[in-house]
Amino acid sequence: MIRWFIVFAVVVLKCLAARVELDWDVGYVYGARDGYTYRRAIGVNGELPFPPVHVTQGDTLVINVHNSLNVPTSIHAHGLLNNGTNYYDGPDMVTQCGIPPGESFTYVFETKDQFGTFWIHGHTRHQEVDGLHTPLIIHGRKPPVVDYDKELLMTFEDWYTTEFAVRQAYIDSLDDIRKLAPNYPKALINGYDGNNTAPITFVPGKRYRLRVICMSINNWFKFRIPGHKMTLIEADGVESMPLEVDGLSMGPGQRYSVIVTAHDSAEFNYMYNVTSYPQTVRISGPVPLEYSGLIKYCEGAPVKTISAPSDEQLVWPEEAVMQVADKQVPLPVDRRIELTINRFTVERHMEPSVLGDSLYKPVLVPTLYTALSMGDLAANSSVYGPQTNAYVLKHLEVVEIVINNPEIEGHTFHFHGHNVQVIETGPYGKSNKTTNPPLPHRKSGPWPMWRDTIQVRAFEFIRVRFRADNPGVWFLHCHLAWHEYNGLAIVLIEAPDVLQQRQSVPKEMLEMCKHQGVPIQGNGAGNSGFDMTGLLPAVYPPS
Repeated sequence: MIRWFIVFAVVVLKCLAARVELDWDVGYVYGARDGYTYRRAIGVNGELPFPPVHVTQGDTLVINVHNSLNVPTSIHAHGLLNNGTNYYDGPDMVTQCGIPPGESFTYVFETKDQFGTFWIHGHTRHQEVDGLHTPLIIHGRKPPVVDYDKELLMTFEDWYTTEFAVRQAYIDSLDDIRKLAPNYPKALINGYDGNNTAPITFVPGKRYRLRVICMSINNWFKFRIPGHKMTLIEADGVESMPLEVDGLSMGPGQRYSVIVTAHDSAEFNYMYNVTSYPQTVRISGPVPLEYSGLIKYCEGAPVKTISAPSDEQLVWPEEAVMQVADKQVPLPVDRRIELTINRFTVERHMEPSVLGDSLYKPVLVPTLYTALSMGDLAANSSVYGPQTNAYVLKHLEVVEIVINNPEIEGHTFHFHGHNVQVIETGPYGKSNKTTNPPLPHRKSGPWPMWRDTIQVRAFEFIRVRFRADNPGVWFLHCHLAWHEYNGLAIVLIEAPDVLQQRQSVPKEMLEMCKHQGVPIQGNGAGNSGFDMTGLLPAVYPPS
């Protein structure tokens, strides 16, 4: 009976599914998004921000991308698993070559059984920093865990006065990184200057679902509506059991849905509060930045003043124990990988951090193409080049990954191709009892929450698990753009033997590589066997 019902549900979903097709011309636009600095940015079809994408669970999303930039580009649907279509995942030189200037490519994203709050962003040359991102909302076909009357969308971004490439060229030109001039970002709310965002209208007695997306590239954001409770029902595209919180604390790449019930009276209006703050060192300027906006019940009504307790007195998601709505129990572990973030000093007093053995750097062949072309050797991590920090996983094994952070700065890590069960977090390293008191130790409870983007705060460890049921090459990286640029990443090579049997790269993608002189087969250097001639030396921390 159960098997029949599952088959019936799949058939119904396929019958209801639609094909949603979009044409995106990715090009340069100009404007002052923060209300102050007029600069070049990257938009779509001449717009920035450009419209959110809305589809329904089971739909096929087709995006025809034309590259009008003067450099390659690619896009990543953040949170989509791309099971069976690893080549559409997007990160340049991991699963593809970027789309060359003046050329076009079509991405086909199958939503399958996924639904919730996601986003799409650039994944070549950190173009997401310069505006190439927008929300992706996949509406579910079943009733939500909590009913509501209307949906609202909120996005948070940090916005810099210069383009990423210009800023990075300046950094690279310094003979001593300690001479770096500060460039603290402004905050954008719903795509515009955080102090000039349109009011949010509440109707008395109505219940609202707020989908909140942190599309920042460096800063954390906190969001509260004083005088209103929030009920958390989703994180990173996964439904959670309802959990009451006072506000949201979000790192780059994370998403939440919360239910907020409007008051019965329209006697007062209220203010929402947004705080933007860095988790990285060497960023000077006003810290943090505070923004507020109007929750409008009635035009002209007075704003009710509510005293603000300290953050330590409030309940935030990372301080609570989230539970997954479908009550999946912790997976049994077959293999354990422990990774410790290691900051060290290189030339010019740069202090990058590693997650694996060395700083991640792109190699000469897209890593997916190496996995597909190296036959039995694809099961040996050495063929991918030491710069990739490759870990080869067996098909269907349950992998537990522990990330230890002994640093004074926090990170968010994004798992491409997987959601992961958050099993445990706790203190790690030598925190300062005054400025960084030890974090509490928290276990997941009976039904661990699944996430694709996890916070690893200063002096904290996190333990996560997933089943290797998605053959492919999957990037695991810090979602702070400068950390990723400097090499805080590894690559998971998942079941390369099964991958070779099930997937082949579309001809159009191979042609994009050929047009740029990039090899489409061989090891990380484009050679046979373990010959890495042509690769730059890997950068390792001192022993």
